[in-house]
Amino acid sequence: MTPQQVVGLAARLFAVWLAINAVKAIGLAVAVDAQPGAHASPAPYVFAALFLVVAVLLWIFPMVVGHRLVPRTQFDDTLKTPAHDLLVVACVVLGMWLLVGGAIPQIAYYISIAAICVASGQPITTMEQSRHVNFVALIELGIGCFLILRSRRFAAYVLSQPPVAGK
Repeated sequence: MTPQQVVGLAARLFAVWLAINAVKAIGLAVAVDAQPGAHASPAPYVFAALFLVVAVLLWIFPMVVGHRLVPRTQFDDTLKTPAHDLLVVACVVLGMWLLVGGAIPQIAYYISIAAICVASGQPITTMEQSRHVNFVALIELGIGCFLILRSRRFAAYVLSQPPVAGK
């Protein structure tokens, strides 16, 4: 792989991250719209759409980013690590980032609050709705576990998608 291809690969992983954050922004917008007396704002939807558009562009044109960020080099400036191995490591790191940065803290908070309710003799169903586990946390947990446990399969899929432009 050339340095430009490594950056293009990172651009595709960034596209995955942007798509995940777009889903989170839509979830935030839906939650705010459902609040009684809250004024709906188009901002979360606009950000979600912007994230999705940029994610699609980065996914389709990763090498444009690679060639813009890394100056042209000789084609013999290749890295000796196989692309598949680099992508597997990157997927695992992205999955761990999702777990540590999003899913695990939210789920741990919910379990802590639920344990306090149970210890005080209250059923969990009496907790405030805002204290229940967030659906986005469960999605992040699923995506994070998928990226960690199925990183080789995902890497094979990403590498089977040829870059479209910027060769």
